[in-house]
Amino acid sequence: SYNQYGAPGLLDMPSAETAEDAELATTLSYSAAARRVTMSFQITPRLSASFRYGQIPRYLASGAASYDRSFDLRYRLLDEGTYRPAVVVGFQDLAGTGLYSGEYVVATKHVSPRLAFTAGIGWGRLGSYNGFRNPLGRIDGRFYTRPAAGTATGGTFRSGQWFRGDAAFFGGVTYRATDRLTLKAEYSSDAYTAETTPARNLLDRKSSLNVG
Repeated sequence: SYNQYGAPGLLDMPSAETAEDAELATTLSYSAAARRVTMSFQITPRLSASFRYGQIPRYLASGAASYDRSFDLRYRLLDEGTYRPAVVVGFQDLAGTGLYSGEYVVATKHVSPRLAFTAGIGWGRLGSYNGFRNPLGRIDGRFYTRPAAGTATGGTFRSGQWFRGDAAFFGGVTYRATDRLTLKAEYSSDAYTAETTPARNLLDRKSSLNVG
């Protein structure tokens, strides 16, 4: 199923599940932090893309809302096997204002047709809470620092940010209790920094645990 960003996932966090080939999905999400409408398309059995349009209330210094467009790409590196999880690498807000930008590698394993576990590592927005020093920095020291997003209004590919800065773990579990009822719980690595500043105070982040 799809998360609040309109991508295959848990609640806010992504998963390594993929839709059926050529599936086209539209999602609507409403919360105190944002209103989002997303269209996702499974381009090939392994590659999917999402286009998102969102409104963030009281985001600008004037107190006005900000309207944000963002684009995601996901690619399934490994198929799920008997003992092996599916693995997906993804880019969130690949070409946008950078408000939601983040990268991730995530794995999902079904232990039964109805029960699945997900674990991943994220950067950018998905590495903003309880983060640790980027392990990719051992390959190249430039991975330790994530450049600022800048002042672009959208449509800019910021490849210099990809997989840079602190990283953080996330994960969760999905249980399809019936054909109509799915239960989800996740540990979120998103600090919601932009939404929780005193000037905006869009939400009160009480816990890293989300359930739904």
